[in-house]
Amino acid sequence: MSGLSRALERELVLAEGADLARRGDYEAAVALLEPDSAGDPARLDLLARVHAQSGDLAAADAAWAAVLALQPDNSAAEAGRRVIAKVHSGRLRRRPVRRYLLTAGAVVLVSGAIAGGVVLTTRQPPTAPVVMAAKPEDGLRAELDRLHSVESRDATAAEERQERLNQLAKSLTAPGATTKAGTDAVTINFDRSLFSPNATTPNVAGQTALTNWADVLKGHSVRVTVIGHGVAVPGGPSSGGSTVSLARASAAARVLAGASGLPLTAFAVSSADQGATPARTVTLEVRPTDA
Repeated sequence: MSGLSRALERELVLAEGADLARRGDYEAAVALLEPDSAGDPARLDLLARVHAQSGDLAAADAAWAAVLALQPDNSAAEAGRRVIAKVHSGRLRRRPVRRYLLTAGAVVLVSGAIAGGVVLTTRQPPTAPVVMAAKPEDGLRAELDRLHSVESRDATAAEERQERLNQLAKSLTAPGATTKAGTDAVTINFDRSLFSPNATTPNVAGQTALTNWADVLKGHSVRVTVIGHGVAVPGGPSSGGSTVSLARASAAARVLAGASGLPLTAFAVSSADQGATPARTVTLEVRPTDA
C-alpha cells in the first residue's frame, strides 16, 4: 500500500471513529480505533477521548499515557491526564451536561474533561477563549483533499479521452480491417496480408485494402502511426525491427495519404519486432491531433 493510501485509510478511520463516538456508539468506536493504534498519537488521542466520553477513565488515562510516550510535549494528553488525576483525587466534581461533539484532532479541554456523559469541572474562574493552532494533521488533510481533487480531474479527463477514442474507433470501422479502441490510440489490423513475400510495396489486394480503408480517414483530424511487420531472417536479429518492415510502413503511409487527402506529415512510420504480427502487413495506430 502506498504512503498516500495508508494516510487516507488512517484519516478515514479517525473520521469514522469520531462519528461513532458522536452518535454514542462508544463500543464500536473503541473496536475500530484500538487495533493498530500503537505508534499512532492521533489514533490514541481519539481513543482516549472515546474512553473518557464513555466513563472508562482508566482506559483513557492509559491511552493518553501512550500518546505522551510517543510525544512527550503533547499538551492535550497532559491536560487529559491531569483532569483524570484530579477526578481520582476527589478534587473535581461532576455535573450533568449535554454530550459534546468529538473531532478528529486533539482533545479540547476547557476547565474540565468529558467522562461518562458528564463534564468534570473545576472551580476556576472563566478563561479567555482558546484559539486552537493548526495541527500537522490539518496540512495532511489539505494535501489529501488536493490530491483527491487532482485524481478526480485526471479520472474525468481519462474517461473523456476514452470516450473520444471509442467514438473515433466507430467512425474508422470499415470492411477488411479490425478496429479497436485502446487507452492511448485506436488500433487498426488488416484482415489479410498486404504485401507479397519479400516485397516492400503493397500488392494489388493490399493496395485495394489500404485505399478502401483510407476513405474513413477523410475529414478526420488525426495522426497515424504506420507500423510495418516482417519475419526474422535466418542468421539475422530476431528483434529490433527491419529495413523491410520500415519500407512497408513507408509505402503504406504514401498510399493512405494519397487516398485520404491527409498530408503525408500526418503519418509516422515505424517497424515492429520481427514476427510480432503475421508478416507482410502493417498495423495502424490512430490518435486525435489534440490528444
